[in-house]
This record gives sequence, C-alpha cells and structure tokens, in this order.
Amino acid sequence: MTAMHAAAGDFDLDVNPTNEVSSMTPAATRHRAGARHDDDHRGVALRGLRTLVASLSTSARSIEWRTGFTNAQLFLLRQLAAAGTLSVNELAERARTNQSTVSSVVGRIVRAGLVQRASVPEDARRVALSLTPKGRRLLRRAPTPPTEALFDALESLTDHQARALAAGLAALLAALGLKPEQAPMLFEDAPHRRRARR
Repeated sequence: MTAMHAAAGDFDLDVNPTNEVSSMTPAATRHRAGARHDDDHRGVALRGLRTLVASLSTSARSIEWRTGFTNAQLFLLRQLAAAGTLSVNELAERARTNQSTVSSVVGRIVRAGLVQRASVPEDARRVALSLTPKGRRLLRRAPTPPTEALFDALESLTDHQARALAAGLAALLAALGLKPEQAPMLFEDAPHRRRARR
C-alpha cells in the first residue's frame, strides 16, 4: 500500500485514478451511490411503462384491424358471453370503471347489433344486456382483448405487489396532474379505428 493510499484510509478520503485526493466522505459517497440506485429504479420503471404501453397498444390495434371493433367493446362482449345477461352496473363492476363510462361503450355495441337490451319483469328499473347472434359470431373469431390479459395479470399479483403498484401509479398520476376517473376504457378511443365488420 502506498503512502497516499494509507493516508486515504486514515482520513476516510477517496483516491481517484489520477491519484488526486478527493474530499468525498463515506457519507457523501453513499449518498451519490444511493442517487444512482434511485435513478436505476426510475429507469426500470420507465422501461416497464414503455413495454406495457407498446404491448397493449399493438394488441389493441391488431384486434381492431381483424375485427373492426375495439378492445373495450370486445372485453364487454366477452363478459356478457361468460355471464349470459348483465346490467350496465354489473358490467362496470367487471370492468372496474364507472357506470357512465361503460354506458357509452354499451351504446356503441347495441347500435352495432352485437348486444340487445331487455327489461327485467321483476324490476322495471333494471335493463338486462345480452349478446345477439351477431355478437356471438363475432366472439367466435375474435382474439382475447388485451384488457382481459391485463386484468388476469393484476389478479396474479400478491396483495403487497398490488398495493405497491397502486401507490406508485397514484404518485405518478399526481405528478402529471392526471385524474384516473377521467380515463375511458382502455383503447376505446384509439386513433386508428378499423371498421371491417363482417
């Protein structure tokens, strides 16, 4: 060990490759390393967001190209296929969004002839939604919408992972000045809409 290195060890100083003594203390060194570690977390988060958005967007565009209908519309159709009949409120619960957001999507698939409305005899205020033959034919050739895959992935998280994800996303939305209740269903308002209905 050189005298310079011995001095550095005695006085907690860093020695750089040019043999110039730095005044960095161990605490400052740890702080700088911690800052790099935090930056790494932000980089990982950003790459994760890019991957997620790119994958979901590609899947949604592919579905619209193949079917002429959006990810959100197919998601609701598949919920109706699984349940038989559902109300708008029940669909909103399954989509984890509000009733007004789902109502606008339901209106589109009703007008397209994929879903029919019917009153419920025992509850005049309730309207039951169900698939039409056209809606069932569409689902036979339609792929799984990315929303459904996303929901399945979220359900696979542990409670701790889900809480951490929710807290992180809430902080990011707050930093961007965004409110989650303003968001439509995923990819319902996609810019490249294909209307190749058959």
